[in-house]
Amino acid sequence: MADRTLRSAAVMAAGTVLSRLLGFVRIALLAAAIGTALRSDIFTAANTIPNSLYILLAGGVFNTVLVPQLVRAIKNHDDGGRDFTNRLLTFGFVLLAVVTVGCVLLAPFIAELYMPRELQDPSRASERESMIVLVRLCLPQIFFYGAFVLVGQVLNARRRFGPMMWAPIANNIVACASIVVFLLIYRTGDTPPTYSHGEELLLGLGHTFGIAVQLLVLLPYLRASGHLYAPKFGLRGTGLGHTARLGIWTLLFVAVNQVTLVVVTKLAIAGSASLDPGAKAGLFAYSTAMLVILVPHGIVTVSLATAALPQMSALAADGDVTEVARLAARSIRQTLAIVVPAAAAMIAFAYPIMTVIAGYGSGKNNLNLMAYTLMALAFGLVPFTVQYFQLRTFYAFEDTRTPFFLQCAIATTNIAAALIGVRVILDQEHLRFSGVMLGAAFSVSYLVAVLLSRRVLARTVPRVHGAGIGLPLVAMVIAALLAAGIGRGAVMLLNSALDWKGPLAALLQLAVGAIVMLPVYVGVARVLRIHEVTDVVSVVTSKLPGRRRRS
Repeated sequence: MADRTLRSAAVMAAGTVLSRLLGFVRIALLAAAIGTALRSDIFTAANTIPNSLYILLAGGVFNTVLVPQLVRAIKNHDDGGRDFTNRLLTFGFVLLAVVTVGCVLLAPFIAELYMPRELQDPSRASERESMIVLVRLCLPQIFFYGAFVLVGQVLNARRRFGPMMWAPIANNIVACASIVVFLLIYRTGDTPPTYSHGEELLLGLGHTFGIAVQLLVLLPYLRASGHLYAPKFGLRGTGLGHTARLGIWTLLFVAVNQVTLVVVTKLAIAGSASLDPGAKAGLFAYSTAMLVILVPHGIVTVSLATAALPQMSALAADGDVTEVARLAARSIRQTLAIVVPAAAAMIAFAYPIMTVIAGYGSGKNNLNLMAYTLMALAFGLVPFTVQYFQLRTFYAFEDTRTPFFLQCAIATTNIAAALIGVRVILDQEHLRFSGVMLGAAFSVSYLVAVLLSRRVLARTVPRVHGAGIGLPLVAMVIAALLAAGIGRGAVMLLNSALDWKGPLAALLQLAVGAIVMLPVYVGVARVLRIHEVTDVVSVVTSKLPGRRRRS
C-alpha cells in the first residue's frame, strides 16, 4: 500500500512541479511588469479574492467532504455512483453560478473589505478604484475554480489523480501570455500605483480566462474515466443530506480561515501602502514567499494526502482504526522526508531564491525584505505539513466538527500574532516589515495547531507501535541542518570567488547549494537510518531510464 501511495503521489507531483515552475515564471513576469510594491499588491489582492471567496462559500465542502462520500457511492451503489455524482455536480454548478453572479454585483463592497485603513484616505481614490475594477474582472474565477475542483474530485475518487495536478499548467500558460502582452504594450514599474482601463482589462480578464481553460482541460478526462455527466436535479434519496450536514462544519472551518486571510491581506497591503520610504514587504512579498513554501506542500504533501485520503476513508469505513493510524503516520513521515530539508534550504538560501523569482525591474528594490519574509514562513512549513495530514485523518472518519474548533484556535493565534506584530510592534515608519511579521505569525499559529490537534486526535486514533513521527522528525531535522549548513558554506565560498549579482548568479548559487546539500542530506539520513528518506530515493531512482532497464 505504501508503494502504491508513493506511485500515485509521483504522478501528481510531476504535473505539480511543472505547474509550479510556470507559476514562478508568472511571478517573475509580474515583478518585471508591475513591480513588487503597492501596484502589484492591488492586483495580487484582486486576483486572490475570487479563490478566497470560492473556498469560503463552497470550496471547503467540495475539497474535504466529497471525496469520502464519492468513494462510498462508487463502492456501494449499484450504478457505480453515477446518479450520486451527477446530482452532486449539477447542484455544485448551480450553486457556483449563483454565488459568482452575486459576488460580481457586490464587487465594490468586497474590495473595500480587503482594503487597509491606509487606502481609505481620499488621496488614494485612484488606487481604490483600480482595485475595485480588478476585483470585478477577477470574480468570475469563482465559478471556474469551483467547477474545476468538483470535476477534479470526481476524478480523484475514481483514482485518476494526474489530470487535476496537470491542468493548472494550462492556466499558467494563459496567464503568462497575458503578462507578456502587457509588457509589450504598457508601461512597467511600480509607480504610480494605479492602472489604466486597458491594463485592468488585460490583467484581470487574462487571469480569469486562464482559470476557465484549467477547467476545460479536465472535461475529456472525466469522460475517459467512464463517467458520462448528464444534468440531474434533486437531492432526495441520494444521501446528500448527510453530506450537507458534514459540510456545515467544514463551511464554518473555512469561514474562520477566510477571516484570517482578510486580516492578513489588509495588514500586508498596509505595509506597501504606508508612507514609509524605501523597500517594502507587503502582500506581493508575503504571497510570493507563501508560494515558495507551498512548492513542497503542493508537490509532496498534497499529492501524498490526496492519494492516501481515499485509502484512509475506506479503512475508516471498515472500522480498521489501527491501519488508519499506520497509514497516516507513514504518509506524514514520507512527506517530512522531503519537506524538512526543503524548509532548511529555504532558510539557508532565501535571498537567492527571491532574486531568481522577483529580481527583475523595480522588483529588485524589495529583495531583502522578501527574503526575510520567506525565512519567517519557512519555519512554519513542517508544522503546517503535519497539521494538513492530521486534518485529513479527521476527515477520513467524517469528523468535520473537531477541525472547526481546532481551526478557531489556530485563527485566533494567527490573527492575534499578526495584529500585535504589525499594529503594535511596528510603528508607521517600519510598516515595510509587515510581510515578515505576518510570516512569523503564520509559523507560530501552526505550531500551536499541531500541538492541539495531536492531543485531540489521540482520542480517535490510538498510538500504534512503530507509527510515531517524533524520533524520525528529529533525525530529519539534524540531517537537514547539517546539509543546509554545508550547502550555505559552499555558496559563500562561491560568492567570495565570483562577484556576480542578479538572477543568473542567484540561480548558480541555488544549483551549487542543491548539488552540495542533497547528497549530504541523503548520506546523513542513511547513517541515522531514516528509512523514509531511503524509500523516497528508491522511488525516484527507480524511474531513471538506466534503473528501469536493469529492473
